[in-house]
Amino acid sequence: MRDKLESLGKSFQDSGVEVFLRADLTCSRREELLKLLRRFRPTFDIIGVRCTNHNLALVAARDRRVDLIFFDPAKRNAWLDDSIANVSNAPLELNMSVLLEMGNLILARFMKDVRIARRHNMDVVLSSGGTSPFFVRAPIQLMAIAEILGLSKQEAIKSVSTLPSGIVRRNAERRSRNYVEDGVKIITGRIEA
Repeated sequence: MRDKLESLGKSFQDSGVEVFLRADLTCSRREELLKLLRRFRPTFDIIGVRCTNHNLALVAARDRRVDLIFFDPAKRNAWLDDSIANVSNAPLELNMSVLLEMGNLILARFMKDVRIARRHNMDVVLSSGGTSPFFVRAPIQLMAIAEILGLSKQEAIKSVSTLPSGIVRRNAERRSRNYVEDGVKIITGRIEA
């Protein structure tokens, strides 16, 4: 799989398109999530976790290898609450294709999630979540929806620009040879007297 991904990424880069690989992990148990994170973190630029229950959401929210958490709207036992938002290292992702598919039912839930996230200073990332060209949305459209959901204009801009690019930049740094841990990296060079 890694060879195929590298060759696909190289094809895009040869055409001048910058590519970042993302994996969305779905599981129901803590042990399974930790195993998947160990396996896929080194390969992918972005790791999202679909939270299918409350306990899994708590584990994903605390784990620094997770870049985004999002909730499956079909699962009634998985939703953002104060306990998850309070401990989360990862931003909450709101997927607009889900909103387009489910309409008013999910709109109220997204608005509630935004209120909880804001109360705990948890970042919110908006994505189009397009599985087909019809679901892809421009950043300006996502920002308009973000404001409807309750984010300020500055938060809406951040949710579609600096937060996603920051995730990619931070993970590129982590994957470099000089990275040791957050805030610590090896600096190579010669000292001249």
